[in-house]
Amino acid sequence: MFGWSSRKEYAYSKRKLHIATYKDKVHRIMQICSAVISLVTIVCIICYHGFYISLETKNIIREIIYGSLCFYIIKYFIFLFYSLHRKEFLKKSWFEGLVIFLLIAQFLSVNIFHYNVDFFQSENFENSYLLFIQVYFLVIVLVELTKMNGSLGKFNISPPMLMVASFFILIAFGTLLLCMPRMTVNGISFVDALFTATSASCITGLTVVSTGTCFTVKGQVVIMILIQLGGISILSFATFFTTFLSKSFVGLRYQYMVRDMLSTNQVSESFSLLRSIVLTTAIIEFFGVALLYTYWNTTGFFTSNTENLFYSLFYTVSAFNNGGFVLMDKSLLELGISNSYFPQTIIAILVFLGGIGFLTIRDFFSPRHIRERKKHQWKTLMPQTRIILITTFAIILICTLIFFLIEKDNALSEQKTVFDKIFTSFFQIVTCRTSGFMVLDVNNMALPTMIMITLIIFIGGSPGSTAGGVKTTTLFVLIKSVMATVQGKKNIEYNHRTIHFSLVDRAYSIILMSLTFILASCFLITLVQPEVSLNHAIFETTSAFTTCGLSTGAPASWCNAAKIILVVNMYIGRIGTLTLAFALTKHRKESQHTYPDLYLMVG
Repeated sequence: MFGWSSRKEYAYSKRKLHIATYKDKVHRIMQICSAVISLVTIVCIICYHGFYISLETKNIIREIIYGSLCFYIIKYFIFLFYSLHRKEFLKKSWFEGLVIFLLIAQFLSVNIFHYNVDFFQSENFENSYLLFIQVYFLVIVLVELTKMNGSLGKFNISPPMLMVASFFILIAFGTLLLCMPRMTVNGISFVDALFTATSASCITGLTVVSTGTCFTVKGQVVIMILIQLGGISILSFATFFTTFLSKSFVGLRYQYMVRDMLSTNQVSESFSLLRSIVLTTAIIEFFGVALLYTYWNTTGFFTSNTENLFYSLFYTVSAFNNGGFVLMDKSLLELGISNSYFPQTIIAILVFLGGIGFLTIRDFFSPRHIRERKKHQWKTLMPQTRIILITTFAIILICTLIFFLIEKDNALSEQKTVFDKIFTSFFQIVTCRTSGFMVLDVNNMALPTMIMITLIIFIGGSPGSTAGGVKTTTLFVLIKSVMATVQGKKNIEYNHRTIHFSLVDRAYSIILMSLTFILASCFLITLVQPEVSLNHAIFETTSAFTTCGLSTGAPASWCNAAKIILVVNMYIGRIGTLTLAFALTKHRKESQHTYPDLYLMVG
C-alpha cells in the first residue's frame, strides 16, 4: 500500500514538473498555430460567402472548418492538461468550454448516433449545419482574440489612436466584404462600397445606392453587423468578452480608452458598464424585434415569416443603434409605417433609448437604482442623467411644436387630423434628430424646417450613446456658460454644483472644431461639385459629420470626390474631433511657470 502511494505521489510530482517546465513553450506554440489556423479559416469562410465557388471548393472549405474546430478542441484540452490549477482554468474559460461541449454534443448526435429529426433530413440541413459550425468557429476565435488583447500594452499606441485605428479597420474590413460578388446583385464600385461600409460602421445611414435592391441578403447582413459593431463600438464587444467571459484584465492604456469612449469617470466603472451595454442592447433589441415582427405579421405585408423576421431584426438594429439604414428606397413610407401609430412608436422608442446613452438608461431604468431611490429618498438621478433628459425632452417638444406650425399645411397636409399631424411631427423630430428615419419627404419641407432640422442634427444625441452630434450635454454647458457670463457670475453652477471651466473649454473646442470641419467640407464639396446648392451642401455635410443619416438623396448623383469628402465626415464625426486631435498630436509636458495675463477687447 505504501509503495503504491509513493509511486502515485512520484508520478504526480513528475507531472507537475513537466507542466511547469513546458507550459510556456506549449502555450507559445499553440498560440502561433491558432493565429495561422484562424487566419486561414476566416479567409475560407469569407470566400465561401463572398464568391461563387464550385461544389468541390465548398467541400474543401468545409473540411478546413471542421479541421480548425478539431484543433481548437484539442487545444482546449491541452491547455487544461498544462494548467496547474485546473478548477480555476475551467472557471475562467467556462464560455469556451460550453461552446466546445455543445460542438462535441452536436457532432456526436449527428454523425455518431444519427439522431433522426425531420430537419436533419431536409435539403437545407447541410447548409444550415455548416452555418452553425461557422458561427461556433467565429465565437471561439473571438474568445481567443480577446485573450490576446493584453499584448496591446507592448505597443506605444495612445488610447485615441487605438480607437481611431479600430474604426478604420472595421470600415476597411466592411468595404472588402461589400465588394465581393455575392454581396451585391449587379456589383458595386469601390467608392460606393467604401461609402456604405463607412456609413454603416459609423452608424450614419447615408447611402448612395439602394440597400434593398443593390445588396443581396448576405450584403444586408454584413451591413447590419457593421451597424451593430459600430453602434456599441467594436472595442466594447472586445472588452465585454474579455472581462465577462475570460475574467481577464487588460492594460491601463486600454482601460482609459474605454473609459473615455463611454464617458465614465472611473476606470473600474467602465467594465461594469460594458457588461450592462451588451446585456441592455440584447434585451431592448429582442423586444424591438418581437414587437415589429408581431405588427408586420398581423398586417400580412411580408409573404414569409423568414422575411418578416429579417426585416424586424434589421430595422430594430438600425433604429436602436441610430443607424438609419432602410431596406426600402422611401425610408419607412413603403412598409405600412407612415400611417400607423404602433410601429412608429416602437421605432421612436428604440431611437430615443439608443440616443440618450447607456449610462442614462442604466441610471433611470436599472432595477437596483430604482430600489435604492425608493428606499432612500435622498438618492436621486445622477446630475448628468437629469441634464440629458431635460435637454432632450426640451429639444423634442419645442421642435415638434415648431415643425407642426410650419408644416401643418405643407409636408403634413396629407395627415387627416390634428392629432395625426402632431404625432407625425413628434415622430419625425425624434427620429431625424439622430437616426434619419423619415415618414415624410425631406424635399417637400419648407426652408425654415430644414434649418431647424440641421440645427438639431448638429446637436445630436447624448454622450455614451449610439447617436452622433456635438451632444446635448455640450449644448447645456454652453447655455449655462452664456447665462453665467450675461449675469456676471464668476462660476458656472447647476443644482448646487459647479461646472468646471475645463468642461466649458472642452465644449467650446468641440463646437468650434465641428463647425470648422463642416464649413471646410461644404467648401470642398462645392469646389468639386459646383452645381450643388449651398443648402444641400450644408445639410448633407452636417448629416454626415453628426452621423445622423438624414438626406435629400442628392449624394447618390455626386462625383466620387464629393462622396469621399462625406466618407471622411462620417469617420471623423464618429470618432470625434477631439479624439482625432489627441490621436494626431503629440502632447508635451506642461511647464510649471505661467505668463502674465493678457487682456483683449472681445465682442
